[in-house]
Amino acid sequence: MCGCCREPEPDTFKVLIDDGDCKFNAIFAEVMYFHPTIRARLRSIHFLNGYANMTEQHQKIDTDIASDRNVIVNMENKGEFWKPCPGTTQGYLCCGYQIITPATGCGMYCKYCILQAYFSHQCQIVFTNFDDLEREINTRMPSCKGVIRFGTGEFGDSLFSEHLHGLSQKIATLLEPYPNAIIEFKTKSTNIEPLRSIRNPGKVIIGFSMNTPAMVHRMEKGTASIEERLVAARRCVDQGFSVAFHFDPMFVYDPWEADYRAVVQAIHKMIPHPDRIAWVSIGGFRSMSSLKTLLKTKNDHLSLFSGEMILAADGKYRYFRPLRVALYKAMQDEFERLYGDITLYMCMESPEVWRESGMIKRIPKGLVSYLDQRAERILGL
Repeated sequence: MCGCCREPEPDTFKVLIDDGDCKFNAIFAEVMYFHPTIRARLRSIHFLNGYANMTEQHQKIDTDIASDRNVIVNMENKGEFWKPCPGTTQGYLCCGYQIITPATGCGMYCKYCILQAYFSHQCQIVFTNFDDLEREINTRMPSCKGVIRFGTGEFGDSLFSEHLHGLSQKIATLLEPYPNAIIEFKTKSTNIEPLRSIRNPGKVIIGFSMNTPAMVHRMEKGTASIEERLVAARRCVDQGFSVAFHFDPMFVYDPWEADYRAVVQAIHKMIPHPDRIAWVSIGGFRSMSSLKTLLKTKNDHLSLFSGEMILAADGKYRYFRPLRVALYKAMQDEFERLYGDITLYMCMESPEVWRESGMIKRIPKGLVSYLDQRAERILGL
């Protein structure tokens, strides 16, 4: 690479940490940027619920950093790294996932992503105190009974910047000694090459977020195409990983049913054997009202919130129940037609929808048990 094209070295400066109660001595934080014009100082960092959230206390954060998804800010996480899935308890079934958060954000932009309303910044955050994450895992895991299903894709894409920080590889290595632990890395990218260094791919699932080509084009800026994701999934299978597919969120539009069935058919063409697919999740679009408010300020909300929706018991906008049931029936029909027996489940749905969609037959002992049993089979327990 020539000198004029070389990426600039990370700018390093001191920042003051202020958690609202006490001030810590100045520490070093690195801002890795991809545009040489970006220069800014972070004067304070407020930690909210254990996740870094940059706030304006001493001076306004330069918007070139806070709003740029290609910027990676390194900082210390003062909260817990391991938390249970923050699924609602308002009458909807949760999968019992365990979330590890070594970083937040990604360089892609999905219009429906709630993180743009959840965080006050859009840049990527990488937590520098990985040793604390290791300590947390190694302290808690020895007392865990039964299989533990981990994932890292709740607050950012697991693999988008993997070639820069290698966090997924580190976590796979960290969990390798525990026979009852399985980890899923979720992505809309095809950045799987760094994963070749993982020694035991049989304990790792690569989960690909899926949608129809029409929705990818309309809603997911900077993501890999469905064809590219499927090629990457095939390569993962060839390397010994299990793969998963997540149709969440699904959208109702004309002709949604034909389009979603076509994606299932494309999956089957690329990966015809169900034993290589850990599980498939499906879920209709749902969102907190804060996302609607944010998108309204950009006059960009109608494509998401102009359909037949209600404000549900959990405070989220959801499609009317008959529309959601229709989505799930079509997906179950197509997966069963092509695969027969496959682990298929709905994300954050009510018992009524499980029954009306015909999916309740899959979880006679509950959703958590259904997925734990699948993980046990993958791990050979």
